[in-house]
Amino acid sequence: MAEADLMRNLQKLASQLGARLFRQQVGMAWVGDAKRVSRSEMVRVYPGDVVIRKARPFHAGVAGMSDLGGWVPVEVTADMVGSTVAVVVQVEVKAGTRATKEQEAWIAAVNKAGGRAGVARDDNDLSRIIIGSR
Repeated sequence: MAEADLMRNLQKLASQLGARLFRQQVGMAWVGDAKRVSRSEMVRVYPGDVVIRKARPFHAGVAGMSDLGGWVPVEVTADMVGSTVAVVVQVEVKAGTRATKEQEAWIAAVNKAGGRAGVARDDNDLSRIIIGSR
């Protein structure tokens, strides 16, 4: 199964387990003044190309951030008056590759802070992450 398909399936399962997980993009793109080109110009562009004037890089996310992130509601103990709190959940989706050092560090930091994070290769992995039994 392709990683994108696995990710969509895991998001559906997360909802069935009471969690909310969203796609978290990490990367860089260019932003600026866009101009759609309708005819060739001196800089050799072609119909359908987009020229970005005054281009500048736009960085999204944090290095190592998981593919999916969100929360799962958890009822706390009686000493907190039975309140329900949202516990952060971070899921790195892998269909065949390994997590990078940055991704492993992100997962460790979330778990150390009391969140729930891990690598999910299938439904069982996701269930263990969400219920907190890594």
